[in-house]
Amino acid sequence: MLDGSCRTPIAGHARDRGGNILFRGMILRPDGSETHETARRGAIQDGATLGADAARELKARATPGFFAAG
Repeated sequence: MLDGSCRTPIAGHARDRGGNILFRGMILRPDGSETHETARRGAIQDGATLGADAARELKARATPGFFAAG
């Protein structure tokens, strides 16, 4: 969804909290000069939907050329 490569700084972390998922995602410029973070919480069975929604948000917040080398 984020169209990254092996050089694209993208992070995601999910934790199971008693049937609920806590998800945090982050994208960074390759030179580290800019970051965007997001978080989601919901039912564990909705994990894929939560992750996709987070990816859409992060992609929308990234400016043109965000993933280009700085």
